[in-house]
Amino acid sequence: MLRLFWEKLLTTIWFVPAIIATGLVIAAIGFLSLDRYVDTHNWSWMNMLQIGASGIRQLLAVTASAIISVTGVVFSISIVALTLAANQFGSKILYNFLRDTKTKIVLGILIGSFLYGLALLSFIDTHAASSQQIPIISVAVNLLLTVLSIIGLIYFIHYISTTIQADQIISMIGEELNQAIEESLFDLDELCTVDSSKQRWDIAVHAMPSHTMLASGSGYVEFVDVDRLSTIAESERLHIELLLRPGDFIIQNSPILRIYHDGKIDEACNDKLRLCISLGRKRTPFSDIEFAIMQLLQIALRALSPGVNDSLTAVACIDWLSSSLGRMANKSFPLEYLEDSNGVIRIKRRGFGFADAVDTMFHPLRQNVTNNEMVMIHLLETISRILQVSRKSQYSDALFGHAKLIMESSKESFRNPTDAREIGKRFEKCQAIYKQATAGFAD
Repeated sequence: MLRLFWEKLLTTIWFVPAIIATGLVIAAIGFLSLDRYVDTHNWSWMNMLQIGASGIRQLLAVTASAIISVTGVVFSISIVALTLAANQFGSKILYNFLRDTKTKIVLGILIGSFLYGLALLSFIDTHAASSQQIPIISVAVNLLLTVLSIIGLIYFIHYISTTIQADQIISMIGEELNQAIEESLFDLDELCTVDSSKQRWDIAVHAMPSHTMLASGSGYVEFVDVDRLSTIAESERLHIELLLRPGDFIIQNSPILRIYHDGKIDEACNDKLRLCISLGRKRTPFSDIEFAIMQLLQIALRALSPGVNDSLTAVACIDWLSSSLGRMANKSFPLEYLEDSNGVIRIKRRGFGFADAVDTMFHPLRQNVTNNEMVMIHLLETISRILQVSRKSQYSDALFGHAKLIMESSKESFRNPTDAREIGKRFEKCQAIYKQATAGFAD
């Protein structure tokens, strides 16, 4: 749950700038205190800042007003970039933009520099009778922050101009999907599936009374704390079947858990179990690989729509999806049955497997590439590439099943003999790789 809270903080616009701005305000207080104890009159390189209290105040006022004006421009450019991206690629990709920290760091430097200048302005006394020492070190740091703000503005303009390009957005989402795969899945050698798990579960819950827990609200399942569920199940001697998974939309009073128990479950235990399931207003890639796949799918399907008809963008999305499926083909997915510390199966959950990922990717694409030979050929070539790196026979079977579906769709879509022949060549290559792979698994 803490990690989910941290992820939500990172997707807010205010969090990172607020941290940086607060740090610079504290730095202003620290440098002002330092100026009281350090004699800077003997520092020759500080003579350039000996312009009097009035000059210092004027300098600070000019830099502060300039920085806050630039900050407004940066905010405006950010909103325009988000609007363009949402209109062109779909609103679901805004999550990736909001999670990006580079823009927020620039905003934080600008806002923090402005607040730093205000802190200095409130300290400097311009009265003629004042004996206050001019904070030379603090003013020098303010000038450095002003230069840094200008550099940040230049970098921001460059970054935004490159980020809103289609290929850049697709690669950014693809890299985040690959990162989610590495964090959520296991290497094939690290996780061993126990074939008797289903039988052990059936024996454990046989003839055991059960009741179904209903959802107290509506929303998307953002996170399921399986470890906490297992701990509660062990302490209360329960067996829990999850009727949902991250990404599902739950309506109020719909079943979410089936609890098997010998005795009576009090309301306090029910409340603890409900807290293990987090509902939200939207899906997030956090613990929901399917949604990360659908982000790339959304861009590809919009590109394939008659109003856009941008096959090259769709091909780029398919390439990054193939990269992710290639990683999954070398991974093991989380087990459906989970044991407690004593080796007793306590949790049964709905898993998201490789076949589900393949279905999520290829079904919508195949249904939307009618009469598009270029993309259909690329789909078959993509399946061939993934088959070459697949390390489990079940994974290869799921991939080749979609190759056959694409081949059947092509027979209905393309009447031109040349087109049909080209697609047939790709399918034959895919079939040969599949047969070679299955022969290797048999050995």
